[in-house]
Amino acid sequence: MKIIIPRIIISKLIEHSLIEDPKECCGYLMGKENEVKKIFKGKNIHKNPVTRYSLNPLDQISAEQYADENKLDILAIYHSHTLSQAYPSPTDISNAIESGWIDPIYVLVSLVEKTRPIIRAFNISENQSVEEVIIEHDGEAYISPTENS
Repeated sequence: MKIIIPRIIISKLIEHSLIEDPKECCGYLMGKENEVKKIFKGKNIHKNPVTRYSLNPLDQISAEQYADENKLDILAIYHSHTLSQAYPSPTDISNAIESGWIDPIYVLVSLVEKTRPIIRAFNISENQSVEEVIIEHDGEAYISPTENS
C-alpha cells in the first residue's frame, strides 16, 4: 500500500509541525484514492499537547464538510512527535482503535532532529497491528550520495 503526498503538502506538514513545536500538531490529509490534494490543519486541544494530541471535534466536523463539498476523502490523519520517532505510540494505536478511525492512514512527523524532520505513514488495524505505508511524492526521489559512490 502507498500514499502519494505532493512535495508542497510535505513542506506544509513540516511547517505546521515546526510552528507548533514543542506542542504536537495535528490535522487531516484529503484527496482521492491514494493521492493527497489538500492539507487541513487542526487544533490540538489535549491538556498535555507536548506529548499527546487530540483533534478539536469542531475541526473534524469542518474537515468532513470540506471533504464532502469538494468531493474528497479523508485519506490520513497526521500529527507530529516532537520528542520521539515517527512511529505510532501505544497511545496513538489505542486512540485510533477507540475512535473507530482505522480506515485513514496515520502520518507522523518526527521533530527529534529539527533540521531533518522524518515523515512516515502507517495503517493501524483493529487488532493493534501497525503496518508501514510507503509515501511517494511528485518529483525526483532523493538518493544519498554515499549510495552512488
